[in-house]
Amino acid sequence: MSTVSVTLPQTPTVSAENRCSGTELQSSDTKKESVDVEPQEVEEKGSSLSVESSEAETDGAQRGSSMDSSQWLACIALGLSYSTSIQQHASTATIVHHIDAALGPTSYYNWILSGHTIAVSLSLPLAGGLSDIFGRRWFFIVGCMLSFSGTCIALGAQDIPTMIAALTLKGFGAGAQTLAIAAIGEIVPNKHRGTAQAVLDLVTLPWNVFGAMIGNSMVKHYALSFRINFIIGILLNALTIAMIYFFYHPPRGSLPSGITKLQALRDLDWTGMALYGIGMSLTLVGIAFGGTTFPWRSAGVIVTIVLGLLSFIALGLWEWKGARNLFFAHEMFRGRSSRFPIVLGLTFVAGMSAYASNAFWTQQSQAMFFSDPDKIGLSSLPLGIGGAVGGFISGICIGKYRFSKANYMLLYGVSLKVIADAMFIYVTPDRLTLALVAGFVGMFGMGIVLIGVIVCVQLTCQDSHIGLATLVMKSIMCMGGSVAITIYSSIMQNTVQEEVGPRVGKAVVPLGFSREGLPKLIQLLMGGRDKDARSLPGVTGAVMKAVGRAIKWAWSVAFKRIYYASIAFTCLAFILAIFVSDVSENMTNRIAVTLSKDKTKKDRESSETGPN
Repeated sequence: MSTVSVTLPQTPTVSAENRCSGTELQSSDTKKESVDVEPQEVEEKGSSLSVESSEAETDGAQRGSSMDSSQWLACIALGLSYSTSIQQHASTATIVHHIDAALGPTSYYNWILSGHTIAVSLSLPLAGGLSDIFGRRWFFIVGCMLSFSGTCIALGAQDIPTMIAALTLKGFGAGAQTLAIAAIGEIVPNKHRGTAQAVLDLVTLPWNVFGAMIGNSMVKHYALSFRINFIIGILLNALTIAMIYFFYHPPRGSLPSGITKLQALRDLDWTGMALYGIGMSLTLVGIAFGGTTFPWRSAGVIVTIVLGLLSFIALGLWEWKGARNLFFAHEMFRGRSSRFPIVLGLTFVAGMSAYASNAFWTQQSQAMFFSDPDKIGLSSLPLGIGGAVGGFISGICIGKYRFSKANYMLLYGVSLKVIADAMFIYVTPDRLTLALVAGFVGMFGMGIVLIGVIVCVQLTCQDSHIGLATLVMKSIMCMGGSVAITIYSSIMQNTVQEEVGPRVGKAVVPLGFSREGLPKLIQLLMGGRDKDARSLPGVTGAVMKAVGRAIKWAWSVAFKRIYYASIAFTCLAFILAIFVSDVSENMTNRIAVTLSKDKTKKDRESSETGPN
């Protein structure tokens, strides 16, 4: 296994004047850049930084290694923003069938989630990149307002098209709210970025762990049913808007000196952003239509996906040769960021692997083990707890110890996921305990990986690109998840159709049920119409019990094949993780940005004390 050290640019001497002006001296072959931030750096592993006075060094160490009240309040606001973005999707995904039953039924209700996913994937990099330039605060506030509006519309929705529109609007807001992943990393010392991501992961604990159980309890026990989910969303978004407005005051962006926001807006790489948006939209729409609304071989699906992929190719060529003011800056792929494409590839494949354990568990639990919504929700607890614990441990330990280097942690997490997928292959309707253990181990491993890739991206990219880099990574993860859902759904549907008929026939024909009645019996039971199935001629209690068990075994074969596919993707992730560089030496006391109120306070204190 080879590891590649990443060394920050050497800066022999930094004067107090340069620190106060926010200008960072770089090596002679690096372009000098002025940004409205206040880097704080006193110690690096593998490099040295000398200062003009020991007092300045001591002051920098104190500021870099401790958090004041303004930073803590900002972290709470950002954590609430991220938790709010997670809440709706975590609970809605488990009850989408109940929403369709109440407002439909329709054949296109899957667009409730697909529309949300596409909107999030589009808004993530745009919010990240634009907020790097213009500042993050109002992107958060506008995102929360969009999310608030979407949840209000969803609360009053009376049909599925309205619900799809509401969740799509909310998805655009959720993309901006997810900026918290980048924002929290830049207001804490580099060495604490892993811990910050771990804490952010814990904030989402109620939804990641209990989201499925909460969603199913809503529809079973309360008259408002799924609408309670959107009432909670409205309250959380309103609280987030207030917290961000009062307690989060980052710098106003990194505009070059003398450039106004209007000029910067006019000079943006609109062509690059348009090509990215078109490519992402067409690809995800084609994937969502394929196999459900239209056959995979239909011209509409093929053309849509091909046009999307061609847009991505055009984007690469444009950013390489055509763009003057690059949206996807070349610095994201050079120097210490040269392994960024590898991390993106790992993120895409990890997203595909994670969805096998997470997105399909509710269906597996219902198809093989339980019919009661409460029990289905409870069965999801080991997965949620595993992901939360794995993410927390990853964030706390990454880069801190000899055997917890970033690339090592990624390899540990991916290895655990391979073991879990292998365990799932042996899960049958009689092995619930094995399924729960496998679910915990798999999500524990993916928790390590998903936090690990965030830390790797943030510690390899330049601070001026941290928002864009982090949210591009999240967008790629969403795309990986969308592709995974398509592949796994196709495997599942084809296998069930192949297995159910022979297994049900073998189980009930010996009990006296006629072969001619099998298609109708299977259709009713697969559609959840048990009462109608019991009214068919020849159906007895013994027949219902036998056919129910046969269908469960057919489902077990389908999920076994899904986890075979997941193992293949996870092994590819393992190979990519080998080539990820260790970022431990970048985990210093350096802080990327200083919050505005905190900066004003320090400037005031400096003016009062005067020069030493």
